[in-house]
Amino acid sequence: MKIKLFLISIYLNGHKYKIFITKPTDIYHLLIFFSYQKELIIVEHNGKIHNNLTRNPKYIKQKDKIEIITIVGGG
Repeated sequence: MKIKLFLISIYLNGHKYKIFITKPTDIYHLLIFFSYQKELIIVEHNGKIHNNLTRNPKYIKQKDKIEIITIVGGG
């Protein structure tokens, strides 16, 4: 059985990453891969803010720019 791999380049928080994927991948699964807690972050994808990525998946494409802002509480 042959598995097809696709190489895409994305920018995550200003750093360039090259990612091998086997199928279209959404931002939600990218967050899981990087161990982000989805309840404590805000995601900006190509200049637009997204807050509910499980209901409305946004798939990553070549040269996408993703910014992840972590919410921190305190006083």
